Amino acid sequence: MPRATKKSEENTEEQQTNLIYDHIAEYIVQKFIKEDVNAFTESTLMHELLAYKLKEIGKPLMMDVIASVASELKAKKQLDLKKKVGGITQVKKISFRSDDQYNAFVSLFFEAIEERPEEIDFIKKEQDFENFMLYCINDFRELWDQFVAKIVEDRLAIERQKGLHAYRSSKTEVLQEVPTYADFIAERIDKVKVQA
Repeated sequence: MPRATKKSEENTEEQQTNLIYDHIAEYIVQKFIKEDVNAFTESTLMHELLAYKLKEIGKPLMMDVIASVASELKAKKQLDLKKKVGGITQVKKISFRSDDQYNAFVSLFFEAIEERPEEIDFIKKEQDFENFMLYCINDFRELWDQFVAKIVEDRLAIERQKGLHAYRSSKTEVLQEVPTYADFIAERIDKVKVQA
């Protein structure tokens, strides 16, 4: 049996990392479509843009979320997952459209934790760690939900201003003047920050 070379191991790791960001991008695109069905026409472009940009900013943002949740846990001594999101099942199953999306968020959490293990040294019980992880995943997910909601709100406001909310098909020239969702993403994604 041939031995795996270092290069093939790196390629496999790179493919796995790409899959993580692909699934997170898929989650965000689906959120756009849920907020505004007209976003569907841009879904492929938005997905490619998001997956590309998430490779740069995804892990640092998750690390910021972990630091924020860790300081909240140290201050309060307890995180109330039920109060925040309705419990473990809510975070695991209801918030995501597929297991792949959920697993991508979990994988990113663990990649970020590997970078800063000192952030969680104080967590001793397994159940506390799981709650902490789910809390972080939920906060990271909400960060993107808010990102999407704000962009959709701003884009629809421009459309209403230009009278495009009705009879879109007959106003293609005016529609071309409105920034696309991909334009909004490109302009704003580097400014996404964890609120302290």
